[in-house]
Amino acid sequence: MAKQEIIKNDFDNDVLVPNRFEKKYLRFIDDFSQRDSLADEIFEALKSKDIEKIEASMVMLANSIRSNVLLIGLTCLVIERERIFKKAGYNSYLEYSQTLFHKLEISNASLSDAKIIMGAYIDHYKGLQKHKFRLERNAQKLKYIDEAISNHEDLDEIYQRAASSTYREFVDWARALPSRDALPPPMPKVAILNGKITVDGKKYEELPEVVRKTIEQDFVDIYSIRSEGNEPVVVSTYDQREARQLRKSIDNLLKQMRAKR
Repeated sequence: MAKQEIIKNDFDNDVLVPNRFEKKYLRFIDDFSQRDSLADEIFEALKSKDIEKIEASMVMLANSIRSNVLLIGLTCLVIERERIFKKAGYNSYLEYSQTLFHKLEISNASLSDAKIIMGAYIDHYKGLQKHKFRLERNAQKLKYIDEAISNHEDLDEIYQRAASSTYREFVDWARALPSRDALPPPMPKVAILNGKITVDGKKYEELPEVVRKTIEQDFVDIYSIRSEGNEPVVVSTYDQREARQLRKSIDNLLKQMRAKR
């Protein structure tokens, strides 16, 4: 019997450590299941002329299409967040995205939805996984998760509902504003005379501490914006939830406006 040579495996002690990019994005690719034999299954179902088998194959095909579109959404998200579009000569993702329809033949709305869904999935991954959220069959709910946060604040409840509610139940709940218990108080009369502030005739130092701190913070915020050469805009909102939702919309609008300059 010939002597067998022992070949040393130089890779036994090597551990492949995922880099920052892989940890941030590529690990989510494992959530997409692909079936190499899907076309064969569909053709077999069609040949059988069995309606149940045909419908089952169509469901599998639809699931595959949804998974592929979401995978494209993840790709678009990476291109946007890592600013890879600059390597193609574009100044903004919005500008770059206009070319994708012609290359992919997928509508901008579908691409945008898929990118939003994958962004929400990544940003809220830990909380969603705590409640065993599955991307498959639940992905569309994630388009409304920011709205749910603006209206309901309790993240744990939001994640639990996203994982267990039907699509219609979650969307209706996410969009439902909390009931308004009372009308807001009348506008106070604020005056500044000789450098001194009065509110409804009361001197500044006579105001409750919480009111004084609010006024001070408002002055700081507005002056900080002006000191940077920018123009502050004060908008009236009903409560903190509404303010957060509006702030997010304004941030997105400003990004789009500045990208076109």
